[in-house]
Parts: sequence; structure tokens; C-alpha cells
Amino acid sequence: MRDKAIVNEKDATFYSVAWGRTKSLVAEGSPAISDKVQVRITEYLPGYVHTLHVHPTQDEIIFVLEGKGASETKSGKQEIGPGDVVLVPAGVEHATYNPNTEVLRAIIIKSPPDSK
Repeated sequence: MRDKAIVNEKDATFYSVAWGRTKSLVAEGSPAISDKVQVRITEYLPGYVHTLHVHPTQDEIIFVLEGKGASETKSGKQEIGPGDVVLVPAGVEHATYNPNTEVLRAIIIKSPPDSK
């Protein structure tokens, strides 16, 4: 059993992804690793989209910190902004869009974490 770990998000380094950039707070490659959950901060850059995709075995939570965008599932698109929490259950096809001129910054929580 692991003891607790404390990670300050300012100490984590962003890396590039197709829709912007992200950094791991609780995930493989971070000082804090969990078998149950993963936490990242992701910035969806202006004009970018995380295209429709599915996590077959992972629930995903998107907690919007800054900026505005849209979340899409087969039931349609919905605008999201600061304070909004999007729950995407495992197996649901979804996408996140940032059609705006400002960065959409969010905390992304997945459970279980991405496989190694």
C-alpha cells in the first residue's frame, strides 16, 4: 500500500497532444500514481477538437476551469464553461471542442487510469 503523494500542478510539465497540451498530476510519469484514478490538466487550444472517441472501460470527468467550448455525444452538442462538470460514462462516444479564441482549460479525471 502506498502512502500519500502531493503534487503541485505548477511542478508538472505540459506535453503536446493533438488537441492542445496536457500534464499529468496523478498518472504514469507523475510522482503520484494510482491504480484506481488518473488526473490531468488539459488545455484545448483555440480552434482545436478532441475528436469523437470512446473509452470502453473508463469513466471520464471533465471539470472546466477556464474558457468555453462544447461537449458532444450522440445526443448532441452542449456548451461548457467554467464550473461545468461533464460526466462521460465508460463506452459513450464523445468529443470536446474549443471553437473559441481563448484556451479551454480543464481537469480530466479517468477511472480506472489509462493502462500502461
